[in-house]
Formats: sequence, C-alpha cells, structure tokens
Amino acid sequence: MQPLHFLRSLPAVTVIALAAIAIALSFNGLYGQDAHEYLRLSRACFDLLQGLPYVHAGRGDAEFAIGYPLAGALFQVAGLNAVAALQVVSALSAGVALYFFNRCLLVLTPGARMESRLVFAGVGLALAPCFLRAGLTVMSDALGLAMTMAALAHGLRVLETGKIGTAAGAAFFAGLALITRFSMAALILPVMLAVGVYLLNNRRWAFALVCIGAAGLALIPHFWFRAGLPGTVLDHSLLQDWSALNLFRGAFSNSNGTAAYTLPNGLYILFPLAHPAFCLALPGLLLLSKKTDLHLTSKKILAGSLVLYLLFLGGIPHQNLRYLLPAYAVLLMLFFPAWDRLFAYGSYFFKRLTYSIIGTTIAVQMLSGIWFIRPVVARNHLETTIATTLQRRLPSGAVLFAFDLDIALHSYLKNVRINSLWEKQYSAFPPGSFILFNEAGLQQQWSGQAPMLNWELAKSNYELSESDAFEGGWRLYEIKGPLK
Repeated sequence: MQPLHFLRSLPAVTVIALAAIAIALSFNGLYGQDAHEYLRLSRACFDLLQGLPYVHAGRGDAEFAIGYPLAGALFQVAGLNAVAALQVVSALSAGVALYFFNRCLLVLTPGARMESRLVFAGVGLALAPCFLRAGLTVMSDALGLAMTMAALAHGLRVLETGKIGTAAGAAFFAGLALITRFSMAALILPVMLAVGVYLLNNRRWAFALVCIGAAGLALIPHFWFRAGLPGTVLDHSLLQDWSALNLFRGAFSNSNGTAAYTLPNGLYILFPLAHPAFCLALPGLLLLSKKTDLHLTSKKILAGSLVLYLLFLGGIPHQNLRYLLPAYAVLLMLFFPAWDRLFAYGSYFFKRLTYSIIGTTIAVQMLSGIWFIRPVVARNHLETTIATTLQRRLPSGAVLFAFDLDIALHSYLKNVRINSLWEKQYSAFPPGSFILFNEAGLQQQWSGQAPMLNWELAKSNYELSESDAFEGGWRLYEIKGPLK
C-alpha cells in the first residue's frame, strides 16, 4: 500500500488496529464501575427496543447519558452480544472521530497538504494514549468525541464557507453528542450559537427552524429513556458540588468518597498541552506558532469553546484524564498551522531532522500508550479472575456484600444476589452470606462513609472466615455468625 493510500485509510486502519489489540490482550473493554454501568444500561435499552418494561435500577439511570448504551443496543439488535456490541461501537467511533477531525482541519486550513493533515491526525490523535484507550474500552468517550467532531466539522463549514446546508447536520450531531456525554454542551455551545447567529443575520428563518428540529430529533432518545424515571441530569453528583473555587483545590470529599490529587484542578485542565496521556511533544509546536494562527473567526470561537469547557471541568470536584480528550482534540486543531509549518518546511529543507522528530514522537506515543492502557487491562483481568473464582466458590443463590467490584460482578454473576456496601448502611449481616472487600485499598478514600462503616460493623460483630485472597488486597470472607 502506498503511503498516501495508507494515510487516507487511517480511520479504517485505526478500527482494525483497535480490534487486533483487543483480541491480542483478551480484553473485552470492561473495567471499573462506569463500564459495567454502561453495559447494564445498554441491556436495558435493548429490552426497551424489544418492547419490554424498564424498572429504575440506580443512580446511573440519571447520571449516565443514553447515547452510548443505545448505540450498543442497536448493534445487539443486529445480533451481537451486549459486551461485543459496545466494544464495536467504541472502535468504530474512534474511526469516525478521526474522519471528522480531518474534516475540521480541512475546513480550518484548506490550503494545507493532505499528507500534512493525515500525518498530524495519525501522530497527534490516533496514537494519543487517551484516544487509544477510548477506542478500546466500553465507555462513551470515543462516541462522544466522534459526535463532537462531526458537529464541529459541519458547524465550522457553515462559518467558513457560508454554505448553510450543513447547519442541520451540525445541529443533529450536536444533539447526539449531548445525549452521549452531557459535558459536551460546554464545548459545542459557542460554535452552535455562532451558527445560529449566522443563520439569523442572513434571515434564514426557515432553515433555523429546521436546525432546531434536527437537534430536537437527536435529543428524543434521551427523553424516551428518561420517561418515568426520577431525577434529571442537573442532579448529577459531580454537578451538585461544582464550584469555581475547585480550580484552586486538589482534594475533594463528597458522596464519591475522598480524593487527593497531586495538582489542583487549575493545573489539571492544562494536561492536554503536556501529559503522557496525550502527546508530550505537543508543547514544541509553541515555538512555531504565530498570532495569525487564530485570525479566523471560527478559530477564535473554537478557542473560546476550549476555554469554556476546561473551566467547566476545572469546577468539577474530580479529575479524570478521560474528560480531557475532547479538549485535546480541539487543541490539536488550533496547533495545526504550527505543525503544518514543521511538516512543509521541515520535509523540504530538513528532511532527515523532521522525519527523526516525527519518528521519535511516534515511538514516545506508543510507549505512553502501553503505560496508559496497562492498568485498564489489569483491572479487567482482576474483575474477570475474581468473578470466575466466585462463580466456582459461591453456591447458587448466595448473598454477597461488596463494594467497588460489585457493579462488575453484576455483569458476570447471574446466580448470586449482590448487595452494595455503598448504597446504605446495614444493621446486620445474615450468617452464611459473603463479603468481598479490600480494606487497605478502600480505607483512605471511604473513611467515615457507608462502605467502611459497613465493613467495620461486620468485622467487629461477626466471625469472618477468609475464603480466598486475590491480587491487590481483595479478600472474600464468609460470615459464620455473630461473635460470642
């Protein structure tokens, strides 16, 4: 395959590479509570599509956007099992995100060579560790990024070319991005407002109504799923504690436990500029940047979107590199002119040096990718190992009290009744039941809250017989009865 043909096939190559990595690692994409909650919601969406009723099952019904689980349910209709369907959605979304990222670059810098755009998309985005993880895992990150890139590509085209035909597409994809990841509203809103103002200034009243209808159509699945369920997105636990003062804090204590981070949120939101999860070489482009790189009105709007989104994330009492992926993609767009100078002039005047820089960056990206994906795969293997052991160890119908791993075990153990140690404080534990807990690993974050209070009650008042010990400090105990 010729180099240019390979670059043109970058989205498809990325999807195939993600599938190959998942197979090689025996990784089904599930890790941590959020991934398993998406799996539960996707199965619930599939039931709704089959005409079955849905019963409210937990906080995730209000806090998790429905776009990603619904996309997985549609693939289930096509015959895939729920886990494979969600992982396929993530991988395909990564390819779609790359396609529309390139379309954004084409709109913003139409004079740049195709090779420059595609190499930048490959090195900067496709090989970014956070992007690779998004494409591998059962999480909404890749789909949210894909819909956001699609909305921006269509919206920016309206602003740059004056062709309003893509405005309806911008509105539709913006709606899909919103129901996939609620936080995308902060990133997309300035661009969508600019498109709306453009339509109104040009007296395209009818088309403005069409765009509103397109956005409403995209939002319908959210209201369909939310019908009859308590709470709204504004009840999200992280939004309840949002504060601008969190920009200066690095330690938080709320219903999600106690967490202390190395840096305050104000520095955390700068990670897309220089962090191993994204691209360590990116700051080097600052040396080639010019003030005129932001001369386009659409680029100024994009910069405003980026600032608004990062400030929103900075006010959340939580730090998660996953949330920064969309900001990183927008930052790459703003840095592209600097890259294009390196690629154009460097490949002509300093070819060997330029290729060495690109090659080194690719090597660093790949090493960082291994570093970033490794703990995710390790968590997945821990969950599956414990679930396999419990499936063998526990009798059918057994009662298991657990926390942290309880959501994962719901996905794997169908004949065990699993009670969460987080949802409430228990006054008693029945003899013959089991507890799965990691005292050393959970004590600091959950001191004084339900998980630790329940554990301390069980440890102080009941005879606990350790049945199994697992990696990372996890222990399975059988409750023999009250201490005499």
